Amino acid sequence: MFFVPHPLVAPTVIAQIRPTVESLPDGDYRYRDSFVIDRPFREIQFRKQDRYITGSDSDKATGKSYCFRGIALHNNIINITVATEISPKTSPTQQSEWKLEPGSPINFDKLYPLQAGPGLQLYKCLTAFLPKLKD
Repeated sequence: MFFVPHPLVAPTVIAQIRPTVESLPDGDYRYRDSFVIDRPFREIQFRKQDRYITGSDSDKATGKSYCFRGIALHNNIINITVATEISPKTSPTQQSEWKLEPGSPINFDKLYPLQAGPGLQLYKCLTAFLPKLKD
């Protein structure tokens, strides 16, 4: 006995669904635009807490890197504030000084998650958005 599919029934296709940045559980993440080892890449490391995203965006091709904080919306980070280090700390007791300014949204549609945990750059950026303590 042979089974002949009905001509009006479409075959079922199972697509791999990638979570959006907004749907990720709280935690630390690392994304890149390429898996090719010998090619410069863009890498974003971030910590998600509720809707808030704090992280580092580094472009290895240009050597530019910045810290940011924003809000996750679908697969984007919006309402971004960029932190630029204006005076790095020179001793263990001194804190770095940061300049904060508005930034552009970040889209994750062409970025891929890595299994590797975040690096030191993320932790440096997290300090940029810590509340200022009064002396």
